Amino acid sequence: MKRIMLSALVAIAASGCATKAPPYQASIDNVEAVRKTEVKPMQVGKFVAEPNATGATSISLRGSAMGSPIGEGYADYLAAALRQELELARLLDDKSTIEVSGVLLKNDISAGGIATNSGEIEARFTVRRDEAVRYEAVKRAELSWESSFAGAVAIPLAQQNYPRLVQKLIGELLADAAFVAACK
Repeated sequence: MKRIMLSALVAIAASGCATKAPPYQASIDNVEAVRKTEVKPMQVGKFVAEPNATGATSISLRGSAMGSPIGEGYADYLAAALRQELELARLLDDKSTIEVSGVLLKNDISAGGIATNSGEIEARFTVRRDEAVRYEAVKRAELSWESSFAGAVAIPLAQQNYPRLVQKLIGELLADAAFVAACK
């Protein structure tokens, strides 16, 4: 009986600590910026996480695990976010000869601060055109926000800011003149 109760308590505690990142919302700023570049429509290829990459499958928020609501991890979240941005800009074409793929290198949020918290994300993006590599670069984004020492405040704020961190990373990619040139 004790073993069953202990197992039930562990299951309840584990499920109570696991959460998902919010769904991605495309950034109007990113969409407008990429429209102005006059790049050609492109497809989003495969996104993977580098082996042992920090935060590839879950991010620790003060002992709570935040997982990706899409696919098997945050590489899938990043791919879906880029797809969403390109689709809204009317630049997504699954038959295009221009393909953007990526490798998630780092994905982390620090939610332990007293007054502020922060996050960082890093990925290597590759553009292939007619199967030849035309662009490859590592892009990185950091974001900080006002928070609280109280976990009941800090954890939800960290969750809410994760999509903004991804928006910022995609914005760095779309603003890169070399990326734009490879996609024209």
